[in-house]
Amino acid sequence: MIAHVFESPHFTFWNTAYTAIGAAVFWGRSGRTKLRVYYLSHVLDIMEFPEGRLRKCVEFAVFIVLGCLIGIGIANPGTVPQALTAGFAWTGFLAKRVS
Repeated sequence: MIAHVFESPHFTFWNTAYTAIGAAVFWGRSGRTKLRVYYLSHVLDIMEFPEGRLRKCVEFAVFIVLGCLIGIGIANPGTVPQALTAGFAWTGFLAKRVS
C-alpha cells in the first residue's frame, strides 16, 4: 500500500475566516506603509496600476488571499488560535518590514 506523501490542506469556512482575520489584524497593525509583500508592488507597477484607493484595496485583498492560502497551506490549522497565528505568521515568509 502506498502512503500519502502530500496531504492537501482543508479549507473550511471557519479556518479561512480566522486566518483572514489574523492576516487583516497584521495588515492593520503594520499597514501598507510599514509592510511590503515581495514583488506585489512591483507587479502592480508593471501593470501600471495607479496609486490611490483602488490600489490600496487591491494590495489589501491580495495580502489577505495570500495569507489564507499560505497560512492554511503551511499550518493546516485546526483551532481558532492556530488559524489566527497562521494568518499572522505567513508574513515572515513573503513580506518584509520597511522603515
